[in-house]
Amino acid sequence: MSEHSQQSRTNAESTENNERQTRTEYVERSDVGVSLTVKLKRGTGTRDQDEVIAKAKGKTLEDAREDMETLRKYIHDLAEDARQIQPRDDDE
Repeated sequence: MSEHSQQSRTNAESTENNERQTRTEYVERSDVGVSLTVKLKRGTGTRDQDEVIAKAKGKTLEDAREDMETLRKYIHDLAEDARQIQPRDDDE
């Protein structure tokens, strides 16, 4: 086999190997950090339950805690408002 044909075959194999290689993709994750969830349930009966679920996220635990504190104040007010809504008494 001549040197020229051997070199051509080597180049062809190299090209084929390069085509078979997969492309590497880099993906930046956006789900890193801390997530806190608080679930508040009040009442026992099926029609007598209030449920509030709050989630806070942050890059650090401290960030998530600060957001949760703000959220806690909001859901406290929301729960107070929900307690004021009472079912109508059918006897009236």
